[in-house]
Amino acid sequence: MMREVNKKNRHNMKEEEKLIDRYGRKGPWTVPDGYFEAVRIDIASKLPEYPAIPAAVRMSVWQRVKPYVYLAAMFAGIWCMMKVFHNASGMGKLSLDNPPEHIAAYMRDSDTDAGEISLFSSPLSDDEILDEVTDSYESIDDFERDFGYALQPEYEEIDL
Repeated sequence: MMREVNKKNRHNMKEEEKLIDRYGRKGPWTVPDGYFEAVRIDIASKLPEYPAIPAAVRMSVWQRVKPYVYLAAMFAGIWCMMKVFHNASGMGKLSLDNPPEHIAAYMRDSDTDAGEISLFSSPLSDDEILDEVTDSYESIDDFERDFGYALQPEYEEIDL
């Protein structure tokens, strides 16, 4: 296969060499002097006027800040929406001002234990909460009644 291709190429080269020998390398056609310059000027004169590039519009401060303001408004809206859903779900802030039944119901319904109630924000420290609770109840029986909580038998003997 390769030999056939080489044979055809050699045959074409021989014919081309014969034509060059007979007619020479220079073609009979020539371009008049200044032809390409005249064509360029002629074509340029026939083209329509090129529109000027419009000047860049300067953006105002508001136009530059607007995307960031919209982004902040979007996050504020999401925050407000989450706050409303949180409060509407009944899981608002727990504090000692809430009736004890609500706190007990929350602790009974959720997977939290008594130590995790401090996860909720309170302006009081743990010591202040402890003081307030101990001042609010005369005996453990009042506490048990308010919270629906019963002490385990091994802790009943402890004097508070």
